[in-house]
Amino acid sequence: MKNYYFLLSFSLLIYLDMQAQPADTPLKHIKGKSQAIAFGIYMPIGMFSKSHIAGAGIDYSRSRHRFGRNISPGRLIGFIVIGGIIYYTGQRIKTAGYDFHYGGYLNLYTMPGIICNPVKNGNISLTAGPALNIYKGSANAGIGINFCGNYFVSRNIAIGPGIIYKKHTKTDALWAVAIRASYIFNCINFFPTKATKSTKK
Repeated sequence: MKNYYFLLSFSLLIYLDMQAQPADTPLKHIKGKSQAIAFGIYMPIGMFSKSHIAGAGIDYSRSRHRFGRNISPGRLIGFIVIGGIIYYTGQRIKTAGYDFHYGGYLNLYTMPGIICNPVKNGNISLTAGPALNIYKGSANAGIGINFCGNYFVSRNIAIGPGIIYKKHTKTDALWAVAIRASYIFNCINFFPTKATKSTKK
């Protein structure tokens, strides 16, 4: 239930932020940062929760000038790409009088998608793409869909919920909810170009 309370709280925060923005403010495009690293806690729901408990993951996102506080992109919808890894710990259960332990579930994914900034301090994204599941040494390819939100609590840090869907061949669909914390940055230029001065001969 705590996960659902967090989702409701996040939705309320977005709504209050939208109400706080003056409607008659002249439109001015303000660019944000383009890259983000997120750490998350993932809670399986439905059938998935009967075999695995909480997982942890890390992901990297890139979207041109879409991350940050008080930003106003030139377009409503932008492009985003995300790649990451999540590990879920298997549960130990008792069946027919014997202990059984589900193995760890490792999921790797890379997904393109769309991102929107409905408020100046937050964004939502929807991504879909290939995913690879590794369970007890066996790999299984499939697809994944991530629906995530971010609200910036400081200049470079955001928190937000997520809904995760995975479907692999010959397995049931797997669902999870997430709470993620993100850190945003711009690419560091390790080889800056030097300005050249023209000289008269």
